[in-house]
Amino acid sequence: MSQKKIDILERALAREKSARKQAEKILEDKSAELYELTLQLSKANYNLESSVQEKKSQLKGIFENIIDAYVVIDLKGNTLKMNQAAIDMFGHDSNKEGFKLFNLVHQEDRKKTVLGFRELIKIGFLTNFQIQILIEGKHPKIVQVNSSIVFDKNNNPIAAQGIARDVTKEKESKDRLKASENRLATVILNLNSGILLSDANNNVIITNSKFCEVFHLDQDPSELVGCDSLDIISSNKNLFEDPNQFFDIKNEVVRNRQALLAGELKMIDGRIFERDFIPIYEDREYTGHLWRYRDVTLQRNYNLDIEAQRQKYSNIIANMNLGLLEVDKEDRILFVNQCFQDMSGYKAKELLGFVASDIFLATNSKKKLIQENEDRLGGFSNSYELLIQKKDHEHRNWLVSGAPQYNINGEVTGSIGIHLDISDFRKLEKKQEVLLDKLEKSNTELEEYAQIVSHDLKSPLRSLYALTTWLKEDNVGKFDEVSLDNFELIEKTLEKMDKLISDILDYSSITFDSEKMSDVDLNEVVEGLHHVLLIPKHINLIIKNKLPVLKGDPTRFQQLFLNIVSNAVRFIDKDKGLIEISVNEYPSYYEFSIKDNGTGIEKKDFKKIFKIFRSLTANKDSSGIGLSIVKKIINLFQGEVWLESEVGIGTTFYFTISKQK
Repeated sequence: MSQKKIDILERALAREKSARKQAEKILEDKSAELYELTLQLSKANYNLESSVQEKKSQLKGIFENIIDAYVVIDLKGNTLKMNQAAIDMFGHDSNKEGFKLFNLVHQEDRKKTVLGFRELIKIGFLTNFQIQILIEGKHPKIVQVNSSIVFDKNNNPIAAQGIARDVTKEKESKDRLKASENRLATVILNLNSGILLSDANNNVIITNSKFCEVFHLDQDPSELVGCDSLDIISSNKNLFEDPNQFFDIKNEVVRNRQALLAGELKMIDGRIFERDFIPIYEDREYTGHLWRYRDVTLQRNYNLDIEAQRQKYSNIIANMNLGLLEVDKEDRILFVNQCFQDMSGYKAKELLGFVASDIFLATNSKKKLIQENEDRLGGFSNSYELLIQKKDHEHRNWLVSGAPQYNINGEVTGSIGIHLDISDFRKLEKKQEVLLDKLEKSNTELEEYAQIVSHDLKSPLRSLYALTTWLKEDNVGKFDEVSLDNFELIEKTLEKMDKLISDILDYSSITFDSEKMSDVDLNEVVEGLHHVLLIPKHINLIIKNKLPVLKGDPTRFQQLFLNIVSNAVRFIDKDKGLIEISVNEYPSYYEFSIKDNGTGIEKKDFKKIFKIFRSLTANKDSSGIGLSIVKKIINLFQGEVWLESEVGIGTTFYFTISKQK
């Protein structure tokens, strides 16, 4: 090998050796630098790991201590993470395999939940989303959810997280509040008073139909909401009797914001309203006011009528001819009217405050009054008679009608008595008793006299009738025709006198005898007329409706119907005669009618036929007493008798008989 090549090789080795040393030096320096960097990196990694752990620890503490339920789920609905509040709310743990919150959703809200989850994935968040959940053994809950999507580093959605809050009670409270507001609104809308609720700026919050009616507004109440209430009322000021007074008062109460109750408003159409103004405050801050208009026209007019009636009856009480006395429960006098003062001789100041029984009554009357007052305090009204002593010591008989006095609570506070002086009546009553005794004796004597007279008069008549009969029998063929006619005339006169005496006896003996009273079936009485009265075949006697059973004397009822029906039979001149008997019942009496189709009676004779011994014809069978007997019998039964008639057509007799109690 040549030296040149060797030199070149040695220089190359030297350069390589020098380069190697430089490289080793650089490597040594880089190693030291790398070591330092590694050391620094290790420290940084340590610090970073510590910080991450600290952050994780902090997040874990925050996660575990969130008051509301916090849940993380994947996009398939599987639960990934739940805090304790969520476990308590849903009754499940996320560690339970296959657990999905969707399974707790109420059937009614499942479709809504699916749509909501899609919306969450689409826009990345969901706020105030409410659903119902069902937990076994518990009532349904309403849950409000606020959720968002969790993204990875490539901004792809990987999960959903959300906070759930149980708003069941809050929802129920809101529903109740809403229902209460609706009820209140409904009540206001249907109140019989005009209502206007305004805010602090006088803008209408709510009103009702009655308010619109008061102010003759054509709008629906809902159309007035938000309008200026002052403008609404001002535009109708011509409705008020005194518009200036109305608005002056209105502006003053709105300005002062003090309640005004029962203010009276008069309208030009005569209506009267009570107006209330009620300011409304919340936490001492004025928020608006309430107007109420109530129609009191009828009440005011009623009160005026009541006052007029009170004044009227006060005047009547003060001036009536009956003594009025008002006492308390201890019989102390509270009020007397002028008539009572005149009756007793005392002035009001001498009586008020004193015990009534101590002033007027003797011992016997006091005992009676004490018992009567006890009855009145027990709530009973009563009437009784007292012997009293006036101020001048004169004794008088008073009839007292007492009634309990009540307060507004229905409690007896005393009594009121109406007093009538019946002293003169009692004197007349005693005289009447004496007269009645004398009258009874006179009637008895008269009846005995009638019996005697009847017997004494009939005996000669019978003798005369017998003598005329004997004369005709003893002288058969000896008397001419004129003499026989005279004998017949004598016999007819004797028969008429005999009937007249019998009728007079019947009339005089008609009296009320309670011992002869019994139940009398008037249907049987009328049917029995066929046995005592000859009714021709061409006359039909009809009972149109069933007659009543009355308490009375059977003989008198027979006389009553017999006399009227016999008159009808006597005066029927038609080929087909008709007599109809009917009755109508009223609360206190019966009204009978007996109708015939006879000759009729002229109107001028209507009253005359009921007088004794008055007959319209010279009929031998009529004594003129029959209808007098009818009237007397009807009077005994507290009834009346009258007739309607048309000459040639017929007559209807009407009479009433009082119901016996």
